[in-house]
Amino acid sequence: MFLHCSLLAMLFSCLLLPKFVNTVMIYLLTAIWMSPGGSSTVQYSTIQYSTVQYSTVQHSTVQHSTVQHSTVQHSTVQHSTVQHNTVQYSTIQYSTVQYSTVQYSTVQYSTVQYSTVQYSTAQYSTIQCSTAQYSTVKHSTVQYSTVQHSTVQYSTAQHSTVQYSAVQHSTVKHSTVQYSIAQYSTAQHSTVQYSTVQHSTVQYSTAQDSTVQYSTVQYSTVQ
Repeated sequence: MFLHCSLLAMLFSCLLLPKFVNTVMIYLLTAIWMSPGGSSTVQYSTIQYSTVQYSTVQHSTVQHSTVQHSTVQHSTVQHSTVQHNTVQYSTIQYSTVQYSTVQYSTVQYSTVQYSTVQYSTAQYSTIQCSTAQYSTVKHSTVQYSTVQHSTVQYSTAQHSTVQYSAVQHSTVKHSTVQYSIAQYSTAQHSTVQYSTVQHSTVQYSTAQDSTVQYSTVQYSTVQ
C-alpha cells in the first residue's frame, strides 16, 4: 500500500499569513510509502484508487512517485524523504509527521484534517484547490511554492521560513505564527480572521484585496 503525506509548511507575516498556512497544510501530506511499520525504500512507484486506514511508517524513502484518488485515515510517519512526487484528489484525516523532506511535489484537490507536522522541509511545491483544518506545524522551511484557492482554519506555526511564494484566493481563520521569515511573496484576494504573529520578517511582498480582522503582531520588520 502507499500512503501519501504532503509537506504542510508555513506562514510569514500578518497580511500574507493566510496564504502560507494553507501551503503548509497541503504540502506536508504528499507521498510516503505504506508499510506495516518498518524501514522501507521505494523508487518509481505509481498508485491509483488507494485507501489506507490506521497506518504507521518509520524511516521511509520515496523517489519518482505518482498517486491518484487516495484516501488516508489515522496515519503516523517519522523520518520520511520524498522526491519528484505528484498527487491528485487526496483526502487525509488524523495524520502526524516528523522529520520529513519533500522536493518537486505537485498536489491538486487535497483535503486535510487534524494534522501535526514537525521539522519539515519542502522545495519547488505547487498546490491547487486545497482545504485544511486544525493543523499544527513547527520548524518548517519552504522555497519556490505556489498555492491557489486554499482554505485553512485553526492553524498554528512556529519557526517557519518561506521564499519566493505566490498565493491566490486564500482564506485563513484563527491562525497563530511565531518566528516567521518570508521573502518575495505575492498574494491576491486573501482573508484572515483572529491572527497572532510574533517576531516576523518580510521582504518584497505584494498583496491585493486582502481583509484582516483582530490581528496582533509583535517585533515585525517589512522591507
